[in-house]
Amino acid sequence: MEGANCPEASLVARPFWRGQSPPPWKEEEGQQQQQHQPCARGNPGLPQEAAERESFHQERCAVITKVVCDKLLAEQPAFQGCLGNVAAFVLEQGAADSQGACKETYELVALGAGDVCYEGWMEFDGRKLHDLHGLVVARRALMRYFYKQLLLCCSQDPAAFEQGIFCPVEGGEPLRLKPRCYLHLYLSQMPHGAMKKLHTPLLKSNPSVDLHVNIKGRLKPVSHCSPTMLSTHVYCASGSDKLTRWTVLGVQGALLSHFLHPVYITSIVLADPYHNHDILYWVLNEHLHPGPEDGFPEPYGHKKIYLFEGPPMAPLSSPTECGALSLNWCAGDEMLECVNGAVGKAERDIANPGGGSRPSRLCKAAMLKSFRKVAQEMKREDLMLLSPYHEAKVQATAYQRAKLQLYTHLSVRDLSKWPQKQLVDNFCR
Repeated sequence: MEGANCPEASLVARPFWRGQSPPPWKEEEGQQQQQHQPCARGNPGLPQEAAERESFHQERCAVITKVVCDKLLAEQPAFQGCLGNVAAFVLEQGAADSQGACKETYELVALGAGDVCYEGWMEFDGRKLHDLHGLVVARRALMRYFYKQLLLCCSQDPAAFEQGIFCPVEGGEPLRLKPRCYLHLYLSQMPHGAMKKLHTPLLKSNPSVDLHVNIKGRLKPVSHCSPTMLSTHVYCASGSDKLTRWTVLGVQGALLSHFLHPVYITSIVLADPYHNHDILYWVLNEHLHPGPEDGFPEPYGHKKIYLFEGPPMAPLSSPTECGALSLNWCAGDEMLECVNGAVGKAERDIANPGGGSRPSRLCKAAMLKSFRKVAQEMKREDLMLLSPYHEAKVQATAYQRAKLQLYTHLSVRDLSKWPQKQLVDNFCR
């Protein structure tokens, strides 16, 4: 779904970027366009028009999220209650029309909903989803979408390649997002983690915020968890800590880093009216505060995320009967998938919940299968030989160096050691 008509008066939101309209990511692009080709977005004679377009950014993200959710749930209204914690990745693409002016399309490419974590014992076959919060589910759906896009890059059809979102990098093998292509994130709730417990006066007095994990149904600082508990029970890093990690490593993860340069979030539209949005800005953009001495390997680095306060598109709470359920979808999927957090697996038939379960299309085993399919299509025999899931992750050397540097930085700043889960990655199919 490309674009959505947004009412001019009914949806009002305040942008949180530091500076004047248009946002900095568009200003930078406008400067490049002035140097290379004519484009209305980069025309210094149209500042008011550009500012008016940008004032609708957060409304566009909210409206397209609601439109897609309504369409997907039209035949499954019983799952409307699962939308209390929704996250959606929206892809903005700009293209010049026949008159040389830039037009923008907004497409929702990945959706996740849920507010639960699997609380059982660790298993080692990669077939259960552990973290079923909307943000994490949407990110896994986004990775599934990236695999679909990589298969388009392997197509012999030039038209199919043209429709894709990735393009080659000059002088290198990994692909990257095409120019004028931006990834935005819509969140209906503040991500779980330390930021939910912070208040603005504490930011200066206590800048060292411990990493948090969800374990046995509770959110706890990782320093308060015993090694025995961490080695036997499923646990998941909090959403706020994962978001912070993605500002350095990107959202693509280790496996996709074999094929892609890091993909960073450009902006977040947060629709949660009950929390101080400045805290999210501090956690993402000022908390890490890496310096030149931290030396993240190219092309990794700490990327600033621009924040907007957006309108809600659903109630912020879920009814009890939906509390353990999670929904996911990405562009190209025919229908939603419903995952039961109590067992970490998907309903075999979403129209008839309770009729048996199967591994989710977002589980690690499914991601490994997609990874091997892309490696085969790209004729990457070196990647086809990587058997365990853990080995395939470790061999993404640039990504692993950047991750090690990030974890070292966290440790030096007394922000706790990021928990490792190598045993759950040692499966082969």
